[in-house]
Amino acid sequence: MNIWELPLAIPTLDEKNRISLGEGNTPLIKSREIGRQLGLKNLYFKLETVSPTGSYKDRFAAFAISHMFMEGKKLCIATSSGNTGAALSAYCATAKIRCVIAVVDGITQAKTQQMLSYGAELYEIKNFGKDPQVTENTFELIRKQGESENASLQISAYKFSPIGMTGVQTIAFELEEQLQTINHIFCPAGGGGLTLSVARGFEILLKLKKIEHFPRIHCVQPLGNDTMASSLRLGLNRGTEVQCKTTISGLQVPNLLDADDVINHLKTRNGMGHLVHDELVFTVQKKLASEEGIFSEPAGATALAGLYEAVKREEVDADDHIVCLVTGSGFKDTVSLGKMASSGKHKRMEHDQFSTELNNLC
Repeated sequence: MNIWELPLAIPTLDEKNRISLGEGNTPLIKSREIGRQLGLKNLYFKLETVSPTGSYKDRFAAFAISHMFMEGKKLCIATSSGNTGAALSAYCATAKIRCVIAVVDGITQAKTQQMLSYGAELYEIKNFGKDPQVTENTFELIRKQGESENASLQISAYKFSPIGMTGVQTIAFELEEQLQTINHIFCPAGGGGLTLSVARGFEILLKLKKIEHFPRIHCVQPLGNDTMASSLRLGLNRGTEVQCKTTISGLQVPNLLDADDVINHLKTRNGMGHLVHDELVFTVQKKLASEEGIFSEPAGATALAGLYEAVKREEVDADDHIVCLVTGSGFKDTVSLGKMASSGKHKRMEHDQFSTELNNLC
């Protein structure tokens, strides 16, 4: 079942206007090892890594670009730290829409190469994604350009692109179909759009009486980009802009895009915020690959890092049904991939040497 067929994602588009690459319908798999190590009987991973461009942002792009296509728009103007840009670039290529993207300072080469491969035009702006003022100025600049008759602004946040973000809510709809009981959902957060989408999706499910209990949603942020996690934990009503210090690509959003809405939605539903060190994220990324066979970029491992913190604080129970969103493929970040692979065994040798080594192993 694709996202257009989900009964709760009734599109306003005729089928002829839908731009799709097979997004959605991603697997939910039960942990075989990490759950056991943490003392959790029912830990699951939602694998958005298998999406067409390797991240959950394909759900966003499918809805956003389909509406642009329906309206006859010819220019997509966007900002991205990588995954949004890759998704928009791919879907724009399919729809024959020009794609121009302002990317964050220090974006990974793998992500720029992916966007360029689809034909996008990129502009990397100094201190964009690090300094809140530069970031706000960049948003405002492209917002004005996005208002032109032939163009449309696409940023993966409800503040800027509510139609596209509606597509991300389908994660909640799929989870309801895949798992009868869900007590906790852990979401990585930069600008907060994903967390808000999951919350809104489950609010729709609750309103339609598809579920009886609202899961506790956990917003997990790197320590160097604490715009909303601490506010949630402390019971505050608003987030805080920061000078972004994290090295976790994709979660470098110093401004309050959807942060205040995340806080307001989660506070009424017993949601929680978690902060994690970058090094814990890299450790968990390696564990996902070596112990579960799940190949994730650092941002995609951040939700599980938050679960480690929750277990330490005894904020989850052994019998709880827990979902961690794994949001992007390991191929998105070749630097962290190199770190993960550095501890592996790789020898170069002659055939006869290999024969001897193999005999010794067996």
